[in-house]
Amino acid sequence: MYQKVFMLFICILACGYYYSFFMNRAQVNLEIQVSQNSLFKIYWADDNQQFSEKKSVAQRVNPSQSTYTFSFINMGAFTTLRFDPIQYSGEALIKTIKISQKGYIPLNVNLSEIQPLNQISSTIFSSEGLQFSSSGNDPFFLYLPHVEKKPFHWGRDLLIMALICITLITFISGCSSLLIDFSYVPIMMSMVLVLITAMAVISKRNSHPDEYVHLAAASYYQENWLPPDIEDKDIEDTYSVYGMSRLNNGEIYYLMSGKAANFFQALNIGKLLSLRLFNVLLFSLIVLYTVYSAPARAVALPFLISPQIWYIFSYCTSDAFALFICFIAGCELVRPDSLLNKALESDSIVKRILPTLSVALLIGLLFLLKKNYYPFIALFYIYLLWQILKSDSLGSRSTVIVRIIVLTVLAIGFAGIRIGMDYYVNGPDRQEKIMAMQEKTAHKWYKPSTELHKKHIHLYQKERGVPLKTLVFKAKWFEKSFQTGVGMYGYFTIIAPDRYYELAKWFALILLVYIYINIFIRGSTEDSILAVFVGMLSVALIGVSLYHSWTMDFQAQGRYLFPILSMFGVLLGRCRMFFDTRLFVLSVSQLYFLGLYSFIFIALVNIPRP
Repeated sequence: MYQKVFMLFICILACGYYYSFFMNRAQVNLEIQVSQNSLFKIYWADDNQQFSEKKSVAQRVNPSQSTYTFSFINMGAFTTLRFDPIQYSGEALIKTIKISQKGYIPLNVNLSEIQPLNQISSTIFSSEGLQFSSSGNDPFFLYLPHVEKKPFHWGRDLLIMALICITLITFISGCSSLLIDFSYVPIMMSMVLVLITAMAVISKRNSHPDEYVHLAAASYYQENWLPPDIEDKDIEDTYSVYGMSRLNNGEIYYLMSGKAANFFQALNIGKLLSLRLFNVLLFSLIVLYTVYSAPARAVALPFLISPQIWYIFSYCTSDAFALFICFIAGCELVRPDSLLNKALESDSIVKRILPTLSVALLIGLLFLLKKNYYPFIALFYIYLLWQILKSDSLGSRSTVIVRIIVLTVLAIGFAGIRIGMDYYVNGPDRQEKIMAMQEKTAHKWYKPSTELHKKHIHLYQKERGVPLKTLVFKAKWFEKSFQTGVGMYGYFTIIAPDRYYELAKWFALILLVYIYINIFIRGSTEDSILAVFVGMLSVALIGVSLYHSWTMDFQAQGRYLFPILSMFGVLLGRCRMFFDTRLFVLSVSQLYFLGLYSFIFIALVNIPRP
């Protein structure tokens, strides 16, 4: 009886998703040319209603792209539209705006009929579209659409819903055994790997955040082994608009990615795809690890709940390598037969040598990751302390302490090789050279010498007198960080419907509460303490990220918070015996299937292609 109710509930949810995301939503096809990065916003209102931010959608637009597709509200929910095409003073060209939905005749907006209401200095309508000039940062037009319904045939969609239910019932009935030891994780991860590979293959160069500088940095190491001279003119293409180069931040990812690209190019694979395939390979190794190890499946499980993680593995960026290293480190902590445990517990010196060197290298790689991964390193060492506390005698505790110190010293030595090579090439005045190159290569908005009022508006909010609560409530820092952490693609121009983010938020909250309740009720004192530490470190990372946005650069990007998922992977790996329940799988699967929708129907469909 319980299984039948469970299946019914899953089928209702699946049909609800189909109706919500594919039937009860309109789609906007926009073609526009802009001269600056901006937002195209559409507000809607029914009779006798006012426009408001709650009733609007926004699409990021940029000069390098002209066509966009994004979701909109049900076409029966409005009688008036307001178009806010840009948010800068200047010119733009709107070519077409088309709104379509099942059950309605497609609405091709007649651009000659839209009425300029605010900060529109001139308009010229021609066969190309509507050319206009804005006199301020808030221009908008009013449009009174004529929305017409057409006969809607339910037969096809009811058949699709029936097929969805039959597929789910068949899958659930045949996969009950997969609940044991998280056996469903490798299968779900393998499906993700296919999507990651597809994104890597079909997407256009630099259609992903800052990929151009990642590609340039990795390309440098295709021909070199040593870090570059910071002032070398040949690497100026690796500097971003901030005047910073990934070659100067100490990460080893670019060396490994560049050398791997040489191997892939030898197989007659194009250079762009070769530079992306290293990250695809890393995800493949994670999938293979989950096939081999049950504890690794629990550590990898957080990778299933956010398509933004999948996205990171599909293009050239060092964040994928950081997540991979944290995954391996997490597995070392929770696997009983791990190299870490052999290095700390083995009585044979000979048997400890290889594990000790391997784990020290792993920790050294952790030391070379970005600063936002430091909380994971803290958790790693907190977990190691348990090895000391679990020891029965003072002598054995002393032995474990000594071995942890040896691991740390060796790790610092390994990390020091990479850092030392940089100082060998650039000398002790390395930091001064970096500052000089920032001044030379940065856009004027980001140069250190630029006066504050002339810098980019997102910089130094605190120094400008902006209260922290303005970032939290008006700028919606938490909301934007969450949304960019669960599915925004391209340069945050490819966005899912608001309903997707709402569902993802609530299911993530349910999953989080379920995890903590289970650990506090069923777990030991050590389990509960670990859960508290993971929570505290997560809150600390969120706080630091928010403070950075306030004092340095307002960037509400969820990928900065991904170390939280790595830490929860360790928590799930240790407490995995508490989560072999259908309710847990249901919570994870809802986020997973929402992620599939986002990645397939939002990301892959709309990502720019060559």
